[in-house]
Amino acid sequence: MFWIGLFLAGAVLSGTAYAPLALAVFPVPVAVLWARGRSGAAAGAALCGALSVLVGQALVMSVEGGLAFSVAALAVAGLGAPLGEMIRRGRSFGQCVTLMTAALFGLVVLETALLWDETRKAWTISSNHFIAQMEQGAGDSVPYADLMRWVDVQLPFLVFGMLFTGMFVVATLQTGAAYRWLRNGAEAADSPPPVGKFKMMRPPDALVWLAIAAALTGLADYQWPSDVLRFVSWNTGVALAAVYWMNGVGIALCAMEAFGFRPAAAWGLLGVMMVLALHNGLAVIGLFDTWFDQRMGAQRLAAAWRDRNREGPQDPEA
Repeated sequence: MFWIGLFLAGAVLSGTAYAPLALAVFPVPVAVLWARGRSGAAAGAALCGALSVLVGQALVMSVEGGLAFSVAALAVAGLGAPLGEMIRRGRSFGQCVTLMTAALFGLVVLETALLWDETRKAWTISSNHFIAQMEQGAGDSVPYADLMRWVDVQLPFLVFGMLFTGMFVVATLQTGAAYRWLRNGAEAADSPPPVGKFKMMRPPDALVWLAIAAALTGLADYQWPSDVLRFVSWNTGVALAAVYWMNGVGIALCAMEAFGFRPAAAWGLLGVMMVLALHNGLAVIGLFDTWFDQRMGAQRLAAAWRDRNREGPQDPEA
């Protein structure tokens, strides 16, 4: 049943507008099987995924195009093997995410660099099409339309930071899915649980020096305009903002757990924050965690709050 489900999922996703999602899904079962010591089954899962993509793509485009996409699917699915190996060796959640992010980012940077003209043109077309659709439905006063046009103009100075952000989010979701599968799956009792959790993942303190360097490079570009300085500072800034934002999410989850929020309620509150555009401050919180352990601070604050509630109101005449 597992193999049929994997094949059908890949075929359906790759035969629709969600083809990239098929590639993102495949490393998870490969990593789980590899972590459980089933290397042959892991290789079979990667091949099954690639074959399903070939079938799905062949139904909507040429066989040659489907073959190229299936090779890419096989390469991405194969990344589940080193992820599974790291999980099996007891590496932390953050180390696993770092590995997957680096691998995925390397692949997408290579593709973008080799096909830059096509990528640039496709971005402009899709961006203008999306803006036109929004303006058609909401009139000329469309939120973020000017920002999207500005991003299109400045794309070379932002695209690699944006790609890193996307791959970082995907790698985090993939690692989280593999961890959850290994902890809660039917064979969970037969192998030691993975080490670490998403909410405890935090960047190394030394990374703040890269943030400082990016800020100084940005100031240098402002004083002495240079495409090279802007390329480095803006792309690095976007990537680091994603890293510290994710750390802020982990801090927020730890804080809400310390105060007794259930996981569903905590994630729901984060979702509301994102809808209301209140989540951007999480990057600042994540950055300042370099100097102040805010997870520990939240636990201490929650403990003090519980102690105060247990003691009840004090009688001033007592």
